[in-house]
Amino acid sequence: MVKRTWVVLGVLGLVACRKGPAENQALIAQPAVVDSVVPIQAALRRFREGSPEVQRLSSGAPTRAALVSQLINALGASDTLAVEHLTVTRAEYAWLYYPTTAIARPPYELPPALAWFQVQEGNRKGALRLLRALGGRALDYQGVTCAAEPVTEGDNRIWTGCLVKLGVDGGTPSPQRLFAAILERHGRSAFLSFDNDL
Repeated sequence: MVKRTWVVLGVLGLVACRKGPAENQALIAQPAVVDSVVPIQAALRRFREGSPEVQRLSSGAPTRAALVSQLINALGASDTLAVEHLTVTRAEYAWLYYPTTAIARPPYELPPALAWFQVQEGNRKGALRLLRALGGRALDYQGVTCAAEPVTEGDNRIWTGCLVKLGVDGGTPSPQRLFAAILERHGRSAFLSFDNDL
């Protein structure tokens, strides 16, 4: 049997600001091999190698409101590391999120390393857009609303459809989509996707 193999780059840093080389050093490329004929459970065991087992979210914040408030503060300060600490880590993705997500099951069965790479790439691009558009500016945060009900996957609750009421540099606050998904688990929340409209 001929095996199809993809070689992808996993990005360790979720975000970086393109203002200077020192800020971009947080992004370190790490090669990962994804074999399309390896069963998902075997692929997950491989993906988990080198990532300590975690039982709960340590990234993020205690509540969704606090999470978004901390994001706004980090953007106002152009603090890329603070933004990174608000996002789901590789270990959290491997041990808490991926095992119950729909993409791990038929008809998708997306290998975890490839799924994580796609999340990382999307988050990197989304966070860069946030930092370019809002970094260092005067931000007037007036709250966040999300969909009435989350998507439930095992112990995970995925909040989507979130709009942040935000004023920029003294402008009239308006609803803005700054991110696409928040992962909530056992009373703690972290950003899962930074896809946005900026």
